[in-house]
Amino acid sequence: MEYLKRTWADISLDNLSHNYHALRAKIPSGCRFLGVVKADAYGHGAVPVSRYLTELGAEYLAVSNIEEAVQLRRGGIRGPILILGYTPVTHAEDLAKMGLRQEIHSLDYAEQLNRRLEGTSLRIRVHIKLDTGMSRLGFFAYNCERTVSELQQVAAMKHLLIEGVFTHFPVADSIDGADANFTRTQFERFMDMLTALKGVGIEPQIRHCCNSGASILYPEYALDMIRPGIATYGVLPSADLRGMIDLRPVMQLRSTIFQIRDFEPNITVSYGRTYTTADPERIAVVGIGYADGLSRSFSSNISFLLHGKRVPQIGRICMDMCMVDITRVPEAKVGDTVTIFGADGGDMIEVDSLSCRLNTIPYEILCGINKRIPRVYSDGENETEILQYIV
Repeated sequence: MEYLKRTWADISLDNLSHNYHALRAKIPSGCRFLGVVKADAYGHGAVPVSRYLTELGAEYLAVSNIEEAVQLRRGGIRGPILILGYTPVTHAEDLAKMGLRQEIHSLDYAEQLNRRLEGTSLRIRVHIKLDTGMSRLGFFAYNCERTVSELQQVAAMKHLLIEGVFTHFPVADSIDGADANFTRTQFERFMDMLTALKGVGIEPQIRHCCNSGASILYPEYALDMIRPGIATYGVLPSADLRGMIDLRPVMQLRSTIFQIRDFEPNITVSYGRTYTTADPERIAVVGIGYADGLSRSFSSNISFLLHGKRVPQIGRICMDMCMVDITRVPEAKVGDTVTIFGADGGDMIEVDSLSCRLNTIPYEILCGINKRIPRVYSDGENETEILQYIV
């Protein structure tokens, strides 16, 4: 298979399968698995990942918006897809005709969707979003009487069919006592609301609240379906969960050496002249920059792997390239592979170690991998597919 060996992302389907089964093993038998593939499957490639998760047995998929859902449908994904974010009511017919599931977060939104479909025989399957403490989208779960009344009205709407109900946990990946209590309170609010709804004859088929953290820490909250995101891709949602589940990173980011040159002491490198050689140094130009998703804020603050050895990145990261001190790797040559994150020669750079450098989270690093970078999928030793967004 051909692709430009400048910078690319290796995607291990073996590790994706491993993580899927590791998460499945945490939850009760019969509980559904929703594969979260929004944001291009966290940068891993939405269509190939969705296809493989479906083959593994994932019953549902979730995206952020209708355009992501259309991408999956065009890619041949025919199973249930839940849209976790807002869809303008002008697309109500599209939701129904494509068999998409739409979250519903307010009575007003439900009324608008229902009104949009008046005069048709179309119906949208919806999942009710309950706000139990995330304070983002959702019907308030604090006022049962009002919310039950509103959801009775939704249940009576001709063009909406309540299939599911869900909530979201903001700190389910934390073992801090206060956070654990908050997650427990959220779950209790969720269950109290379900009980109240059952009392008026509303019993959604699918109840779900477990994200990655909750799937690992609170499998007893799994109910009818879990929707792990980052854990599916082999990254823990927080350091608190280390040792609680065996996950394997699905993505490894690689680049190549363009040029190698020897420099004397007191030579400045890259924009801004922020780095000066202190000794004779051998410096390589590597084909990755901030336009590829390697933040300029990493400049002179990270290392890569080259022939199994850590080599420091030096000077300002440029748009398409950056420089690396390879003095300690005399065998290096033009065309050699450099690992930005991933494994090489018995060592590994984890994506969360990079995110810590920027005081951010691994999600942002993975989602920021630019679309000009090919994703190369492998099953064992065999390359199975290459996703190229540009050519």
